[in-house]
Amino acid sequence: MKDTSRHLLGAALLLGLASAALAKPPNIILILTDDQGWNNTEMPMIPSRADTRSDFYLTPNFKRLADVGMTFSQAYAPHPVCSPSRHAIQFGMTPAKLKKTSNRAVNYPAPFPARAIPQVLKSIDPTYRAAHFGKWHMYHHPAELGYDASDGRTGNHTARQLTTDQTKHFPHDDPKRSVSLTDNAVQFIRHQAHTDAPFYLQVSHYAIHLSAEAKPATLARHKARTPGKIHTAYWYAAMIDDLDQAVGRILDVLDELQLTDNTYVFLTSDNGGTARQYPHFNKPLRAGKGSYYEGGLRVPFFAAGPGIEPGSYSSVPVVGYDLLSTFADLAGSAEKQPKGIEGGSVKPVLLNGGRGVVRRPRVGLHFYRPLDSVLIRDGHKLRRTHRTGEIELYDLAEDLSETTNLVAAKTRLAKRMQAGLEDWTKEIDAITPSPLERRLRRNPRAGNRRQP
Repeated sequence: MKDTSRHLLGAALLLGLASAALAKPPNIILILTDDQGWNNTEMPMIPSRADTRSDFYLTPNFKRLADVGMTFSQAYAPHPVCSPSRHAIQFGMTPAKLKKTSNRAVNYPAPFPARAIPQVLKSIDPTYRAAHFGKWHMYHHPAELGYDASDGRTGNHTARQLTTDQTKHFPHDDPKRSVSLTDNAVQFIRHQAHTDAPFYLQVSHYAIHLSAEAKPATLARHKARTPGKIHTAYWYAAMIDDLDQAVGRILDVLDELQLTDNTYVFLTSDNGGTARQYPHFNKPLRAGKGSYYEGGLRVPFFAAGPGIEPGSYSSVPVVGYDLLSTFADLAGSAEKQPKGIEGGSVKPVLLNGGRGVVRRPRVGLHFYRPLDSVLIRDGHKLRRTHRTGEIELYDLAEDLSETTNLVAAKTRLAKRMQAGLEDWTKEIDAITPSPLERRLRRNPRAGNRRQP
């Protein structure tokens, strides 16, 4: 009888292992917004600080995602402008290593072979299908990087951006193409649910990139509301509202098709919010889009899916170039990742209530461009201005607004961090431009021939 029990137990274990091996890999959706500031949602990014949420914008579907998932309080875009960030997300490397540190660099050929998110997922499980809809703003066509469906090599112009004049507001039935690109995304999800094949879907919104465009009813609704003290622009609130409705449609179809038990949804932005017209737009963060201060780099970041604690927060630092490693890990293989990636998997933090660390090849978060460079490590942030050699050091936990330079008070720490930053820039040869960049410096007009 004991032998029979052992045989039955062994058979059950084998059956369980076989079932696990045959389990369908998860679906993964990345919703990437454009120029969305860290405090541009109705939820506080730091739960104990009311000033880390918007006092005017309404985002019920962002909140819906946060309520069923995790909010990251210290999340960063790979770069403070869009095209470098988008390259970094696709390849799991910093823009500096990819030699794409400006929007003009969008046309630079890759200096070395690199695999993108869809290619990595398909190497783990060839049944994955991938789609990209919305703003691409990259050198390669989506099909070259493993996307089975897309709306092509799109850019800001594709969204019918009519003006940058902030005194004019343009109502549309499909502002920023948020309706039509979401139509494509929903159709793709339905098709994949029918075929029962796992999928990766990236929905890259044109919103909230200026100019000011929103649905007529949305504009009217927010124009009638009382503005906040920090956020006052009703037309901006309307654009965020339209974006939020598009996010809600994705969540709705996942609920309808009962895909939530095997789907991970991530939402973040390509860089911080613009602050040129409104100096305090990103308050309490300093500066905004285009800057290496927190206002240009720190962004909203939400994740929901199986095993993620609903309504949870994490203060673990994460960055957009972690996404490739994270998706590979969620798909079942942390090992099958391209050589040379600089991101780490966030999965251990996601499945541990927001606690833990993200293990990367180098400790900390690294940022570099010809103007300046940054290292964020152990709660501190060091920024070096290359032209002058000026060093700034901030304690982000105590000084979120980056008002007090601690270089004189923490000289040893500043020197250690500066040495680490310099080691990294040398290791990745950050200051060496690509061949096309050298030609662009001699002939700037050459970079305008194939702008997306």
